[in-house]
Amino acid sequence: MKKLFILSIAIVFITSCKKEQPSEKINTISDQKENGFLITGTFENFFTKKVYLNKIIQNSLYPIDSFEVSKNKFILKGIVDYPERFVLTYESYSATTVFIVENNAYKIYINGLNLNDPIIIGSNLNTKLEKYKANSKAIFNKIDALFPKFQKARLENDAEKLNEIGNTMKLIENKFTKFTYNYIIQNKNSFIAAMLLRDQLKSSKIDSIRIIKTHKLLSPEVKKSPDAQIIATSFNLH
Repeated sequence: MKKLFILSIAIVFITSCKKEQPSEKINTISDQKENGFLITGTFENFFTKKVYLNKIIQNSLYPIDSFEVSKNKFILKGIVDYPERFVLTYESYSATTVFIVENNAYKIYINGLNLNDPIIIGSNLNTKLEKYKANSKAIFNKIDALFPKFQKARLENDAEKLNEIGNTMKLIENKFTKFTYNYIIQNKNSFIAAMLLRDQLKSSKIDSIRIIKTHKLLSPEVKKSPDAQIIATSFNLH
């Protein structure tokens, strides 16, 4: 039951990604630093000598740059054409941290006790995404409340009760889907909208018509982003 929450919030789908070595250099991060991003990172309860910034391509991670860690601190520098989610991986560890890279100066605090939930200060998009995730969790907390009842019904082989709980779960999932699409439409000028819409491609049941219809509502600038372009390519919208 709790796994359903993780699967439904597509933001964390990256945890299942594989690390790959690119066959050729992926020119996602430019060496140009002017007007780019300057991200200061700080570790707590975690020790590594090097961090890797990874590009997400389908279900794989491709390291595109690496940065040394000194006294539990590191600095990420570069420039991106459009804001996009990247993944930090760590030397000698299999853990990952997902966050948005945008051309700005901001700070990221990573606690080894919860690597998947960094604290990010100074990044408007990361703050906005965190608020979305918090509201999403509020919806899915209702599924956690159903977990003991689900376990009891399964142990008792109570088919009727299991069906009832299953229907309740579907209602919660539908509420989450409606919330997400409403959020995308209300924030059609934000790159967050494209990210969340791309996540719909990871759904167990892809609503192609709804995705295409919503994609058309995105602002012209947002449609140029990597996430929106992936959607356009998937449905031949170019």
